[in-house]
Amino acid sequence: MQRAAGYTESGRLTQLIEQLRERLGAGSLLQVDFTQELEAVLARLLMRNQRLRVLQRMTRNCVSLESAAAIRTVIEQLDEQLLQELPPLLERLEQQHA
Repeated sequence: MQRAAGYTESGRLTQLIEQLRERLGAGSLLQVDFTQELEAVLARLLMRNQRLRVLQRMTRNCVSLESAAAIRTVIEQLDEQLLQELPPLLERLEQQHA
């Protein structure tokens, strides 16, 4: 059985995104460079989610396995980047709110 694209990673990313929302909801002002870094991470999250939806549609519509594999590889790379970048970002947010 083939694993669902991004299943485990999506769960962990969802947890990190919820933490990010909570910390951003605290309403404190962010430094400009930090805001730009946050926007870059959020843009990659959006790109990742869009590609995941494309992959899911391709899988449902039985599109080429090679094309699906290429998109899956990109999603997995984005997941790795995000899973590395979000925890330190959350720590910095926590420090700013403290």
